[in-house]
Amino acid sequence: MKATLALHTTSPELGISLVDNQGKKKSQTWNLGRDLGRQLHLILADFITPLTWQDFKFIAVAKGPGSFTSTRIGVVTAKTIAQQLNIPVYGVSTLKSLAWQEAQIKKSEIVLVQMRANNDEVFGGIYKVKNNLNLCSVVDDKLYKNAEWETMVKDYQKQYNKSCSLVVGEQNLGQNSDNVLSLANIEYEQEMLNGVFSSWETLIPFYQ
Repeated sequence: MKATLALHTTSPELGISLVDNQGKKKSQTWNLGRDLGRQLHLILADFITPLTWQDFKFIAVAKGPGSFTSTRIGVVTAKTIAQQLNIPVYGVSTLKSLAWQEAQIKKSEIVLVQMRANNDEVFGGIYKVKNNLNLCSVVDDKLYKNAEWETMVKDYQKQYNKSCSLVVGEQNLGQNSDNVLSLANIEYEQEMLNGVFSSWETLIPFYQ
């Protein structure tokens, strides 16, 4: 059994989750703010010990939406590691990771997720739960005017009633690294069946 790793750097809070080669899981967060770029590699090296980079079969990263600088740092780091080790890398939507967490708690059929972008706009994503095993995107993540998003939320809540949940993303999102890892593992298992894996070359971040 090989290990797996996920990074979440889209907010001031760094989150890292790992499942080692014995199946043991650990997660941790650090409130680094602007020190993320300076400390990330040191924290990573310490966090994976006693494992080595050759023990990992894939790496996952929250690809945004999120802060431009911190999201870019996380995505570039994950892509570099994947390229050097020749392993798959999975970019997981920040909104999807929040939807996944909500789906595990409330068992909703539809999960709407929003994150503040600025005074007039929000990032929004709408997801459908598939057999309690995965999420599919009903409406792709995008930037909405507040009024447009509010109308969509009301329409979905009216249509699905109690089977619809609304999640509002908070400022510190590092704790969702375990959800990023769970979603990446689902994607990895699906790709195992096809024999074609995600490449670092196709990973594109979603900046704020």
